[in-house]
Amino acid sequence: MTAALRSAALALFFLLPALAAAQAPKLVVTGSSTVYPLMVDIVRRFQSANPGVSIEVRSGGSAKGLADLRAGAADIGMVSRQLAENERDLFPFPLCRDGAAIVVHRSNPLGALRGQQLAALITGAVTNWKQLGGRPGPIRLAWRAQGQAIPELVLNQLKLRPQQVRSRKTIFENADAIDYVANDRNAITLAALGVAERSIKSGVAIKLLAYEGVPASTRAVRDHTYALSRPLTLVPRTQHTGLQKQLIEYAGSRAVADLQEQHGFVPYQD
Repeated sequence: MTAALRSAALALFFLLPALAAAQAPKLVVTGSSTVYPLMVDIVRRFQSANPGVSIEVRSGGSAKGLADLRAGAADIGMVSRQLAENERDLFPFPLCRDGAAIVVHRSNPLGALRGQQLAALITGAVTNWKQLGGRPGPIRLAWRAQGQAIPELVLNQLKLRPQQVRSRKTIFENADAIDYVANDRNAITLAALGVAERSIKSGVAIKLLAYEGVPASTRAVRDHTYALSRPLTLVPRTQHTGLQKQLIEYAGSRAVADLQEQHGFVPYQD
């Protein structure tokens, strides 16, 4: 073999893996921080059954998932709320259901809040736990970051605007919100109900307040009695075909119902 042929063969040897990678099916999935951990597990199982498939899953919030979808930066958006009126051109595919939990420190004697009380707390009309029948102490609200589905769900339920929120701290991740409350007996926050329930089972010093007389629980989400519940969905960029279709249908199927329940969610078929 001549030197020229050897060089060409060597170049081809290094080029082939790159060509194979470029031709391998690939998807980008972005969005809801609540759906993200579940989707990572679903994708891991999907890829094990479909070798050679490349799927990247990124967090960032429901609003980012939809923005990435519109911009062509993602193939599928993860959204943990109902679509708004100006999003009706999109087609959400339900995975499962969850709720927004009102989370306080485990030592907080309060057991429940009505909508009117929660609205007063969020807007700063009520600033001390004693005003709600609890022990004296300043209410320290940790609100969730703008663009996330949980605060949108609660504000819509209470008919409040984001500008009316009076919080001490802004938090993005569910885990950070729960950690904040677990370390401050006067704190209150919102978190994904399934995530919060799992934290309680693992011994974290928090509890969930009932809302409008209904305990915050997966059971109440399952039987549709908990008002602060929402669907967790996948939204494709276009009419889903090919790999998009395969992943979306798999993610909403009974094949991953065990993963949905492990993450504290209610399978949509239930």
